[in-house]
Parts: sequence; structure tokens; C-alpha cells
Amino acid sequence: MAAAEDPRLAVGAYVLHALPPAEEAAFEEHLAGCAGCAWEVAALEATVACLAEAEAVTPPAALRRQVLDRIATTGQEHLRDEVPALGGAALEQTAASSGGAD
Repeated sequence: MAAAEDPRLAVGAYVLHALPPAEEAAFEEHLAGCAGCAWEVAALEATVACLAEAEAVTPPAALRRQVLDRIATTGQEHLRDEVPALGGAALEQTAASSGGAD
């Protein structure tokens, strides 16, 4: 489904300023009347701002080795069930702290 058919598909590209001018204008027209997309744009803009402030740091060699060793011996199967729940909880917490999506 294209963004023209479902404007919600353009939210991420809009926040990253990656839409062509005509699509950006169409999305902004949609955004003016869609509280759900406006909320999602605001949430993603906050996330992008946090990521922009992040700084890459090289960890000490011993810490890097310890983490890689732990990864190699830790099962990941349980994440299939836990990650969606964590994502939903994070979304609910974000919605509650920002006034929620309407």
C-alpha cells in the first residue's frame, strides 16, 4: 500500500525530511486534520532529537569482550513473546506522558 493510499505510511519519511516535495505537501495537508498522525509525528520527532544527541563511544576492551561473550551464550527465543509487550508498554507510557493519541 502506497503512502497516497495510507498517509500513515509517510510519517517516518516525513519526520526524516525524506519525502519528495509533492508528497510532503500532501502529507502536511493530511496532517492538519489527523490527530493520530500529528501525535505520531511528534513522538518520532522527539525520538529523532534524542538519537541526534547520542554520541558513539568505544567501550573498554574488557567490557566489549564480556558483552560479546554473554551474547554468544544467551538464548533469544524468549524475546518473541516479550518484545511486543515491551513495545506496547513503551507506547502506552509515551501516550500517557504526552497526552495520548486521539
